[in-house]
Parts: sequence; structure tokens; C-alpha cells
Amino acid sequence: MLERSVWRPRWYAWILLGVAVLALIHEIVPRLLRGHWLILTPCLLAVGLLALRRVWELPPVLTMCGAVVLATFSGAWSKIGLGGLPLDRLLIVVVLLAFFLRAPGVARAPRLQIRNVHLLLCLTIMYVLASALSAGTLNSEVGGLSLLDQVGVVPYLTFLIAPAVFATQRERNMLLTTLVGLGAYLGFTAIFESLGPHSLVFPSYIVHVDAVLPEARAGGPFQSSVAEGFATFACAVAAVMAFVEWHGQRRRFFAAVVAMVCILGCFLTLERGVWIAAVAGIVVTALATRTGRRWLIPGTSVCAVVIGGALLLSPALASKASTRVSYQPSVWARQDQTAAGLRMIEAKPLFGFGWRRFERDGLEYFQQSKDHPLTGYSTFEKPLPLHDTYLSYAVELGLIGALLWLTSLLWGVGGAIFSRGSADLRTWKLGLLAITVFFLVVALFNPYQAPFSELLLWVWAGVALGIAPSSLHERRAKMVARRNGDAAWAPA
Repeated sequence: MLERSVWRPRWYAWILLGVAVLALIHEIVPRLLRGHWLILTPCLLAVGLLALRRVWELPPVLTMCGAVVLATFSGAWSKIGLGGLPLDRLLIVVVLLAFFLRAPGVARAPRLQIRNVHLLLCLTIMYVLASALSAGTLNSEVGGLSLLDQVGVVPYLTFLIAPAVFATQRERNMLLTTLVGLGAYLGFTAIFESLGPHSLVFPSYIVHVDAVLPEARAGGPFQSSVAEGFATFACAVAAVMAFVEWHGQRRRFFAAVVAMVCILGCFLTLERGVWIAAVAGIVVTALATRTGRRWLIPGTSVCAVVIGGALLLSPALASKASTRVSYQPSVWARQDQTAAGLRMIEAKPLFGFGWRRFERDGLEYFQQSKDHPLTGYSTFEKPLPLHDTYLSYAVELGLIGALLWLTSLLWGVGGAIFSRGSADLRTWKLGLLAITVFFLVVALFNPYQAPFSELLLWVWAGVALGIAPSSLHERRAKMVARRNGDAAWAPA
């Protein structure tokens, strides 16, 4: 692949960028330029600019893998002590700028390919943006960030660049290694968080959050059992892929251990929707291949032994799991929410109430049931989101918006699963099938998915989609060459 011309900013461009960032900090977060921060902030900024200058020269795969790992801490940067600085989003912005501004690291990367599905994703974003503007929720923290992370602008852009970032087997192996390593962290953290010792949980804010919750469930760095469940399941899938593809007894043993630890971590979320989604993802993917059908029963037996052993070794865990299986208030809450959501759709079926307006407008649509107390609207005096992703989109965006979002999801992710590609992508397509089934099933029981879940799903879809054999530009050039009788034409 030929190298393209690149852009290396001059030294003064980095200085101007630093001055601009300081001015932005002064306007948005002035407290970071007071007291001891008056010296510390410029020093940290200088170090960050030097690191950014180095990253600008590196291949984007390193930055993208770093963004996936750091996305596990999305929304918790202030608890870590970084003042809410979103490092994961910053790394994604760096990757995007690297492609759009022709950084040296992308000189050998394939060109980005715009397909019809990307146009549909753009239309979906425009629709949600219009809904948020009309509803007055775009300027709110929840409405704006959810538009970026959950619908969302960031996942859709990573779906665009992922085929170019992970174009070769070497780069895909780097992502696979990253996910296996992340799975080891998430799996063992879930075990230490639920079974102890708590002193091994890192960062410590995870334990502090668990101490406040009345029902201690593994939420990991996400502070959410659903996000933890998706992450551990996805990393378990990656570990199984590594076990199949890696060579060497030690590496394969490590992958097998990570897979079992992640499955146990997925169970420790004590979330029934996560359990159902995990079983569905495993069964559907196993039935899709002859080898999977042969290993379905042995693999399920191993998972049952791991979970059963944990229950036998920890009576407290067995008691919590039994309580969660028979816990009725959450079932009542979902029933009341579903009934209220259907009434809201009946009231405004086409365009809905507006992006992220259920918490504000949903109360008047709740009605007392005959067989259980009214619940589902709020907890601890805080309005709850609608615990059904599909119904939530239909309520807030209307049936038109919900259908647009669902079509975008099925076309983008489903197209990546069933698209033709090299044999090297087959395991990635099967892995994508597993996490997609998990995502679609868990969406029935829970509200909008966490930023990490959306990001990893669309990055994985971009990897599985791969680079088309020839771009639209090359095909058009061939047609023009044949039309002009230029037999000597050759693609660049």
C-alpha cells in the first residue's frame, strides 16, 4: 500500500494549541487556574501536548485500543481525581483528527470508505438532533452526552474508521489482546468486588459506590451491572476467539482462564436480563457453526461448573442470587413502565415526546395496577429512565424515529456480520453475532446502553466489516478507463 502525503504540525502550532486550551480552561473551568492549580495545570497541559505530539506520529490502532480500555471509566473521571477530563473521548477525537488531517500514523492506512449505511447513520443522528432541539434537551447534560455516546455520534464515527484502523491481521490481534487483557481486569475485579477481598478492587471508587447500594451487585468501573455484564460477556467472547486463534500453551491457557473469569463476572452482576442475554448470545452463536454445535454442551457444562462452584464456596452469593431470581419489585416496575410507555406512544405515535423527555413527561401516564403497588417512575426521589430500549426510542422519538434507529442498528451491525470478507474476519463476525444478540436481548430489559457498550459494539462491527476490495472511487475510475479505452489504467 502506497504512503499518502501527511501533515506534521510545526512547533509553533502546538504552542498555539496549548494557549487555546488554556483560554478554554479559563472560560469553562476557571478553578483549575487558581491556587496551586495555577502552576500544576500548565505543567500538565505541557506534558499532555508532548504526549499528543508523540501519539500523532503513531499508528491509530494504539490510540483506538487505548480509547476502548479507557471507555470503561467513562463518567467516573471525577471519582478517579482527573476533574472530569474525558480521556476516552479525547483519544477518539485524536484518532478522528489523525484520519481527517492526514497524520503520519495513518500514512499507510487504507482510505476511509463511505457506504450507504453511513448515510443512514448520519440521517439517524440528524433526526435525534432535531428531536432534542425541539424538546429543549440538547443543552442538558444527559441529553447532549447521550446523543454523543449512546445513539450516537461517537460510536457511528468509530464504525466508519474501524475498518481502516484494524485493516490487517496484526492490528486485529492487537485489539484482541487488548480485549483479553481488559477481560482479565474486569473479571477479577467483579470477583473481588462481590466475594472479596475488597482491598484488591481498583480504583477504590468502585467499593465506595457498592457501599451505598442496598443490593451489592458487581458493577465494576462502570457503576452499572448491565454495562458490566455486557463488557464481561464481550471480553469472554474475545477470550474464546483468542483461545482458538493463539498459538502456544501458556497463551491459550491464559485465554481460557480469562473466558471463565469473565463468565463468572457476568453472573456476579446478579442481573436477570444479563443472564438471559448471555445464554441467548452463547446458544445462537454456537448453533451458527458446526464446531459450535459440537462444543455447546461441553462449554455450557464448564460455565455451569464455574458458577456452581462459586455458589457453593460463597453462601452469601448463593443467597443474593436466590433473592434476585425471586425479586418482584423490579418486575412490577417494568410492568408499570411498559404500560405508561404504551400510553405515551398512543398519545404521540409518530414523532414522540422528544429526546430524553420520558423522565419529565412520563409521570402523568402511570396508573395504579390492581395487583401490585405503583412503582417504576422514580427511586430515591430521582426519575427513572424507561427500562426498555426499544420502547424508550418509540416514546421519545416516535415510531418513525424508533424504526430509523433500529434499521440503522440492524443494517450496520447485521451487514457487518453477513458481509463477504476475507477468511481472517470469520471469527470476528461470529464474535460480533454473539455480542449483538446479547445487546439486542438485554435492550428489552434495560434503558439506553452505556457508552462502553455502544462503542465496543460499533468498533467490533467496523472490524468485522473490513475494507472493501476496491473503493467506490477506484470502481468509477475503472469504468471511466474502460469507457475511454485506456487499457493501461491501474489503481493507485
